[in-house]
Amino acid sequence: MKTITEGNLTWFDFENPTQKDRDWLKNNFNIQKEKIEHINEYLFLEMRAPIFRQEKKTTQSVGLDIFINENRLITVHNEAIEPLKNFFKKCEKNPELKSKYFGQTTGHLFYWISEEILDFAERQLVHIGKNINRVEDNMFKETERKLIKEISFIKRDILDFRIAVRPLSRIFNTLINRGMKFWPEKSEDLKIYFNDLVGDYERIWSEIDNYADTINALEDTHANLLSNKTNNIIKTFTILSFITFPAILVSDILAANAAAVYTIVGVVLITAAFTWIYFKTNKWL
Repeated sequence: MKTITEGNLTWFDFENPTQKDRDWLKNNFNIQKEKIEHINEYLFLEMRAPIFRQEKKTTQSVGLDIFINENRLITVHNEAIEPLKNFFKKCEKNPELKSKYFGQTTGHLFYWISEEILDFAERQLVHIGKNINRVEDNMFKETERKLIKEISFIKRDILDFRIAVRPLSRIFNTLINRGMKFWPEKSEDLKIYFNDLVGDYERIWSEIDNYADTINALEDTHANLLSNKTNNIIKTFTILSFITFPAILVSDILAANAAAVYTIVGVVLITAAFTWIYFKTNKWL
């Protein structure tokens, strides 16, 4: 457990809590999932943080439970969450930022922690943009099989990112209404802050939507290129078959006369040339 106290506010962060920690939380809070609950003097929220896993090449959703009362904000999570670590380091290294984050209510502290998570989520999108640019650059470089795999990875990453951040919209929008009752003395001020969270979330969602549209368009383009290439290959083999078939037929007819070797060769070449010219004239080649 890590703790930061400034003024009359305290932040408790439980990473991978022990059984003792869990028992304390269980005895003190009636935990509800995936929504905002006002429990006695506490506000409970379950959030999700999008964390990119390089080894799996996709974004995973890491659960984060938050308990808030007048003077305490408690975060509980079973895995390390990088934006929380970043926030903790900022408070340790910069007294001015610490005073800014803890200087008003727990609602304001929640806002700054949420902003850290959203900023981190937006930075997580950078790798998706880079991967899409790489696919776009390689679209016409004859790497069809590799691109199919890369496009599939990107689409899965976008889907997993959406799953991770989607619940944040409901939480932030609900806070604008229900949160006002929890901090009545700062309701108008916090309404501005929570609206800001909604705006930041919508910007991130718009960006991931653009990435989804782009990768879908690239996938369609890639499919058209593959289809066109396949059709050209089939067309080439079909034309070659039509060109060689008459020549083979003539050579079979004349093969009975072994003395007519030069005649056979000549007829085969003439037949092939005539067929090629005919196909070219009709713009089949």
